[in-house]
Amino acid sequence: MKKTLSFAAFLFFVSGFATAQNAEEIVAKHIAAIGGSKWAGVESVKSEAKIAADGAPGMTIGMTMLAIRDRSLRMDVSVMGMTQTTVINGDAGWATNPFMNQMDPEPLTGDQVKAMKDMTDVDGTLVGYKAKGYTVEYVGTEDVDGIEAIKLKINKGGSRSEYSFLDPATYYEIKNIRVEEVDGKASETATLYSNFKTQDGLVFPFTIQQADPMMGGSTVTITSMSINPLVDVKLFDMPTK
Repeated sequence: MKKTLSFAAFLFFVSGFATAQNAEEIVAKHIAAIGGSKWAGVESVKSEAKIAADGAPGMTIGMTMLAIRDRSLRMDVSVMGMTQTTVINGDAGWATNPFMNQMDPEPLTGDQVKAMKDMTDVDGTLVGYKAKGYTVEYVGTEDVDGIEAIKLKINKGGSRSEYSFLDPATYYEIKNIRVEEVDGKASETATLYSNFKTQDGLVFPFTIQQADPMMGGSTVTITSMSINPLVDVKLFDMPTK
């Protein structure tokens, strides 16, 4: 009986080790496909985009986003002559929302800052995931718009996790599901990526589709991208009222 249990435990260990190895190899292929070691030289990314929202058909919405690695993010969304600004800077953040008559900047909650902080991870969740304190496991395959995508689960600690779906032909991430808790409420956000282009040796999706349970679907089309632009850090300071 003892030998049987020991052999079963050995099989369980080998199976777990093989799965971990598979996940590690898959991530390595993904990183190589999107630029490999070049990501280490990225300190900031600026992008400009147009947004088409289901809730605002025919409306022109512009977005500018500036991220500094692991530190700051500024996102400006403009429509009908008004601009909504959302900023995180270190462990704090602020926002204006003229569409809700919030003209003066107001601080973000701790959970809001935490939820947005991942957007300062300029190389994405999987690049350097071990150094970030994450673990990754292979959990099989799943259909994503007709592609039998490789499915990885990224455990980020606490109530935060992600599911990353990779195209087995290119190893690009074509879908991501984020699971977290914001201000006491469970949140799950699904994002689809397509229209991949190479910028300075790095691969980015230039079309991003997201389904928001509250706001409906939206499609972001990136019109320009710059790597390591000159940045005025005062852009992240909260204006005085």
